[in-house]
Amino acid sequence: MSRGLSIIALLLLAVVSFGLYQLSYEVQRLEEELIELNRALSQERETIGVLQAEWSYLSRPDYLQDKAQRLLEMRPATAKDIVAIEALPWRQDRGPAAGPQAPAVAVPALPPMAAAPAPAAPSMQVAVKPGAEAPAAFDAEVAAVLGAMQRTGKEPRRAQ
Repeated sequence: MSRGLSIIALLLLAVVSFGLYQLSYEVQRLEEELIELNRALSQERETIGVLQAEWSYLSRPDYLQDKAQRLLEMRPATAKDIVAIEALPWRQDRGPAAGPQAPAVAVPALPPMAAAPAPAAPSMQVAVKPGAEAPAAFDAEVAAVLGAMQRTGKEPRRAQ
């Protein structure tokens, strides 16, 4: 019996020794992985700091104003750009807004889009920058969508 017990104890000792050997190498591997992750984390933090500094530099008001003037051809508003609200055109489906300064004007109700006759040639034009031409394909696509809206009486679905 003592011989069988000795063999079992020796086998158990060998299994435990092998397990500890594997465990020590697994711990070393995990420590190396932790060091790599900490190194990558510090690099990412440094990159974030650089990007924040770059964003601060690029979002300065004087820099943005210069870009807007050069690229967007923007100009300051002048006195001739300011008009009274009455000078603005009304939407076709609504009359003037009822308010203390707006006179009460009865506007006849327009027929629904489905009952309106489809125009022979689309008259819808897209506003473009002065000196530039709108692509003909874009105008044709806008006309097709407007025609479909008039035939079905529904608005097209918008992509989300």
